Amino acid sequence: MALLAVQRDDQSAAADNYAYLLGQRGTIIWTFSSVDRLLELLSQTMGNPDQAAAHFEDALAFCRKAGYRPELAWTCCDYADMLRERDAEGDRAKAIALLDESLAISSELGMRPLMELVLSRREILGE
Repeated sequence: MALLAVQRDDQSAAADNYAYLLGQRGTIIWTFSSVDRLLELLSQTMGNPDQAAAHFEDALAFCRKAGYRPELAWTCCDYADMLRERDAEGDRAKAIALLDESLAISSELGMRPLMELVLSRREILGE
């Protein structure tokens, strides 16, 4: 349901799902993603980029500590997208670094769809 709210850009449904998932921070939804990354996507849909960035930082820390490299690669890519859209001071440089990390992991693990997505995002940033 949370992803459907994000996909439909439904701020009301995003807020409902955010409230439900907030108590599950620091965990992972089996076969999908970290709850923190999902909270970030919901925060972004609700129009709160600063809250989204905080959840991204939590998701990065969780994935690094747990060794969830595929999820880390996707989180880096999604975070870079949010930073590119927010476009605050320092966001572009951080987005490029995150895309580089995502590309390194996805290349090592053979995650071709993510590799192609990251390369297209780097092109948008002029890298």
